Amino acid sequence: MIIENVEIYFAKLVKPNNRFNKENPTWEIQIRTAEKKQADEWKASGLTVKPVIPDDGAPFFRVNLKKKSIGKDGPATPVRVVDGKLNDINPDTIGNGSVGNIRVFQYNYTNNGVAGTASVLMAIQLTKYVVYTPPVRDDEFEETSTERVMQETQTNDEDF
Repeated sequence: MIIENVEIYFAKLVKPNNRFNKENPTWEIQIRTAEKKQADEWKASGLTVKPVIPDDGAPFFRVNLKKKSIGKDGPATPVRVVDGKLNDINPDTIGNGSVGNIRVFQYNYTNNGVAGTASVLMAIQLTKYVVYTPPVRDDEFEETSTERVMQETQTNDEDF
């Protein structure tokens, strides 16, 4: 399933998030829309939609999408991120407010007699790419020269 024209926030796609599961961290994003009609379409497709009313700013709807880093057959393939021409993009550079299309894999499950639909984040196609550049830290190293010295081989006969 392709979910089109969504705002993307909090992309954790390089280093999986282990906050909720230390043994099987997840790649994840949050998708948002301000349109109730789009949120209703997401809900009808089996996504868990939550309304958000922030202290400042306009209300919106959100869905958190994840992919486990370890599948039943071993390590999983990371979430692929591409631009409109299908060129790969560094997932670590997706800034909040980027817009794109999201590919999810869905399957039905039953847990303790309760049926549901699971959605797995598979790929992202950015149509508006807000580039995230980490802020410069004020305690960063500056470029400098490095002196390289080869250590002499020591023998066990020497006193220390």
